[in-house]
Amino acid sequence: MKKRIILIVVLSLIIILWIFGIYKLSSMNNKNSNGKSSNIITVFIEDALDITNKYGITNSHPNEVKLEKASALLNTPLRKVMHAFVYFVLSFLIILMANIIFKNKRFVLSFIITVLLIIALASLDEYHQIFVVGRTGQLKDVLIDSIGGICGIIFYGTYYFIYKLGYKRGIKNEKEHNS
Repeated sequence: MKKRIILIVVLSLIIILWIFGIYKLSSMNNKNSNGKSSNIITVFIEDALDITNKYGITNSHPNEVKLEKASALLNTPLRKVMHAFVYFVLSFLIILMANIIFKNKRFVLSFIITVLLIIALASLDEYHQIFVVGRTGQLKDVLIDSIGGICGIIFYGTYYFIYKLGYKRGIKNEKEHNS
């Protein structure tokens, strides 16, 4: 009982910090946000080329203009993937906590609560962005975030149904078989 409460408190804190991080990143104006993303992508491309050049996989040494074009081309898709991934992790944490609260007995309720929370949080995040200079709230981003969240729920559900329940059934069937 005490272990369960501690786990719920710790997960709650992690979830709150994760949400705070999402909203903190959403508070950056468009220029700063895009600039940081582009810089990270450029560094990644340069490092990837250094490694592949070192091992003879490639022999590419693009100039600054080509690196900037490649970074600009990858910026938007990678930002959307990161949006989805952030909500993937958030939904995983929320459904894990819901299952702990319900003692693994109400998975469908945990699923519904998590989906509704993810959609609400993604919507609030986009709404929040309309008040940030250079940012807009877009339904498309709510959908991307929600899809990422639903993927996190499916990932957890796969683990839950196959490993947790399957493992328990396997032990139960093994005990019945050995009796």
